[in-house]
Amino acid sequence: MAEVVIRRAGPDDAFVVAALHLQFARELGMPSEPGYLDRFVDAWLADRPDRPTWIAESRGEHAGLLETRRIRALPWPGRKDVSWLHVGGLFVAPTCRDRGVGRALTEAMIEWARTTDVKWIRLNAPDARAQEFYERLGFSSPGRLMEFELRDSQ
Repeated sequence: MAEVVIRRAGPDDAFVVAALHLQFARELGMPSEPGYLDRFVDAWLADRPDRPTWIAESRGEHAGLLETRRIRALPWPGRKDVSWLHVGGLFVAPTCRDRGVGRALTEAMIEWARTTDVKWIRLNAPDARAQEFYERLGFSSPGRLMEFELRDSQ
């Protein structure tokens, strides 16, 4: 396995995060959009304290991205402040797959979370392969994830 270097993304990485995010979206079939990178950078920088993000590098290239959203619980009597992470996306560049990049990104996130008030990490595994990947890293499925959709029914 080639060396994988993981680092937490800082403000100077905003365009790297945006470019990896766009690459992820394009792989999922999303169209190009003029001005997207600038729009993404502005939004990510504004929310950065609650959007812990990790970047992977391997063989001199940006190899992947793990993006989360930190949700802080409101104070509750007798309870220390707590938060949880929602994994918004894990992307590994096609040329960097099968090098341990996804595992390294996920392990870095878990190690960071252990040093904070984060009490749990949640994510949606989109398919059986992803579910198996996360299970190997210690994730489990406590039940069914449910949502209420507020879209127009047209």
